[in-house]
Amino acid sequence: MFRAALATLLLVGTAHASPSTALVLDATTGFVPFANDVPIMLGAGVRLASVHELWGRFGYFPTGDDRKYVFGVLGYRAALRPDRVVRPVVGGLVAALPTTCTRDSLGQRTCEQAPLFIFAATGGVRFEPTPWLGLSAMLSLGVDSYPNPFGMAELGVSFFIPL
Repeated sequence: MFRAALATLLLVGTAHASPSTALVLDATTGFVPFANDVPIMLGAGVRLASVHELWGRFGYFPTGDDRKYVFGVLGYRAALRPDRVVRPVVGGLVAALPTTCTRDSLGQRTCEQAPLFIFAATGGVRFEPTPWLGLSAMLSLGVDSYPNPFGMAELGVSFFIPL
């Protein structure tokens, strides 16, 4: 039953015409396990040639080691399989935080005053049931400027406005 429903969903939306050039607006949240951070992000970008997307985001950490800090992210992603419902997504990002915090051996929060930069590759899948809506699940893996490993699992919603 489940496989039949999934196959029907994929077939129904396999040939919708997504805008080849569009303004992309997105809202995402994620989880960064190493720092127990849960970023909330709003962003905008542009889609070119149905596949390439350049984007930027601002975010805020309401919880986690970096709570109450804001940050910025710039990135590129290629959303493969244009005009399809299920689209693999690959790309990369660069993020900047004004400072970063960790926990010492006693569990006390300590913050560095030096800015932190993150460089990561991203990959995942976007479900686009209509030409103007995308729901995504992404994984980012990389390194920060200290250098510590970086990883983030992310869920998001994107809106596409034709240009």
